[in-house]
Amino acid sequence: MDKELLLKYIAGKASQKEKEDVATWIDADAANLKEFISLRKSYDAFIWQDTGAFSKKTKKTISLHPVTQRILRIAAVFVVAFGLSYAMIQVLQKEDIEMQAVYVPAGQRTFVTLADGTTVWVNGKSTLTFPSHFSSRTRTVELDGEAYFDVRKNPEKQFIVSTAHQSAIKVLGTKFNVKAYKEADEVITTLVEGKVNFEFNNASQQPQYIVMAPGQKLVYYSQNGKTELYTTSGERELSWKDGKIIFRQTSLRDALDILADRYNAEFVIQENVPHDDSFSGTFTNRNLEQVLNFISASSKVRWRYLNNNADAGKEKIKIEIFI
Repeated sequence: MDKELLLKYIAGKASQKEKEDVATWIDADAANLKEFISLRKSYDAFIWQDTGAFSKKTKKTISLHPVTQRILRIAAVFVVAFGLSYAMIQVLQKEDIEMQAVYVPAGQRTFVTLADGTTVWVNGKSTLTFPSHFSSRTRTVELDGEAYFDVRKNPEKQFIVSTAHQSAIKVLGTKFNVKAYKEADEVITTLVEGKVNFEFNNASQQPQYIVMAPGQKLVYYSQNGKTELYTTSGERELSWKDGKIIFRQTSLRDALDILADRYNAEFVIQENVPHDDSFSGTFTNRNLEQVLNFISASSKVRWRYLNNNADAGKEKIKIEIFI
């Protein structure tokens, strides 16, 4: 891997494509991880010694050196990556407030502890943006993707998750899951414990909110402003944070949709593949091949790669489903 690209990544200056390339390279071999950590230590040591650079900082421009120092001193924020060698952390500047963003590539999940003690599981293809400290009357974070929040209770500071499509979840202290990808029309909230206010724009584009109770799942359709409320155990909605995939009489098409989302895969389904097959099972920390082999063993469905493993590192895994 090019050293300049690695340094660019460490400094938080890499593009989205470059971030994914670096993460793929790190995960490919333990030697790559060792090389990355060595370069990171050398770079950090150089930055700490170059103290004169900090006097050149402006309010809304973050130079290369302060970026690295800020990454080093993320106060009261702890990130653990699962299935990912190195969590991608960026430092941003927003209205003079130091912001941090954690991006999780597809097929991974990351555990984050915020400055107030709130813990967050962040799912793959997701970005969580948050301040290094909460100083105002509210605690606001931004989510593009899916995350599970266990919010530390603070009656004096409301916790707000700002999501796509002009929606938000407001709480004081609770446990809930949010699925809100910008490219998707739906925002889905599942409440486990406590109480949340889900705020959105209705069909008339007027602000509205719904108070949710534990064991409820709310789906907001941003295109028409409508909502649906369901009762749920939350088992399937929260399974991703425990590395689980749960099928409960799940149709083949729905099962493949789940796998496509979890493993960043694309399935090409032949026309003669039946629609009425359904599957049940729970898979914990299984790779895609193991789950597909289960589906094959339980039906006439077969599968094969349409691109090789080398190509799959830089693009979606493409798999044909046939009989």
